[in-house]
Amino acid sequence: MKMIRVLNLDKYLGGDKILDNVNINVEKSSIYGLIGPNGAGKTTLLKNIVDIYRPEKGEVLVLGENIKDNKKIKSQLGYIADYQYFYPNFKVEQMVDFYRNTYPLWEEKKYIKLKRIFKLDEKKKISSLSKGMKTQLSLMLNLSISPKVLILDEPTSGLDPVIKRKVLDIIIDEVSTNETTVLISSHHLGELERICDHIGIIHEGKILLEDSIEKLKSNVRKVQVAFKDGIPEDIKNNRDILKIESRGRVYEIILNDHMDEFISQIKQYNPILLETIDMSLEEIFIYKMGGVGYVFEDITI
Repeated sequence: MKMIRVLNLDKYLGGDKILDNVNINVEKSSIYGLIGPNGAGKTTLLKNIVDIYRPEKGEVLVLGENIKDNKKIKSQLGYIADYQYFYPNFKVEQMVDFYRNTYPLWEEKKYIKLKRIFKLDEKKKISSLSKGMKTQLSLMLNLSISPKVLILDEPTSGLDPVIKRKVLDIIIDEVSTNETTVLISSHHLGELERICDHIGIIHEGKILLEDSIEKLKSNVRKVQVAFKDGIPEDIKNNRDILKIESRGRVYEIILNDHMDEFISQIKQYNPILLETIDMSLEEIFIYKMGGVGYVFEDITI
């Protein structure tokens, strides 16, 4: 079942076309990672999905219904923005009361459990909280409303490594325990590789690719090969090759698809070395997308 469907979406901001005929599909109880460089349209897309922005063309369906002005669906939808906008003069406990009295599916036991994990001082004014603390508060609130769909925009930004790990574990637990559907936008491919089932790449307002992580990692592989008399021309010119690098007599070949056929082709030339190497999600995207403006960070969690 598709819990989120974005259909032929166009969005303009300030006269510029930010989203161009965007289509994505997010399955029930899955974690879908949305990747793209700054300015690609990630946040704009998420704001359209939660009905903060209205598209000029197309529609957004959440739980099978159009999200526009749909209070019933919004009561089952959690949204954690990249920047948190709370009432600055509220204390944490007042913000909690606001959510508690607004969302019909608020779960007090879950809130108490999350409060023990994040250890935020409920007496503090929200204006005194750091960016990371505000993100933690938003996570506590949006998970406590028992969402069927959870939209996350850079949810680990500003968090220390220990809290980052806890947040990722909580997201995984939310999906496995409550069958929550998660759409998460992030630059951090190491995190997405750990938790996501599917990936979508957005660049210049267009979706370039949607696929499962499993399929991507099985299709895009690195081959190390060496030949007695150098690499044959028909192998070098294979249309599925993304990149070839030579280190002495050894060639490293990044292949986009059709691995079995390529290996069979290589074996016809009796190579003196032949091995395949698994690649990280970060490596896959760097090679597959040709470095189109992506910035990746190595994060140890």
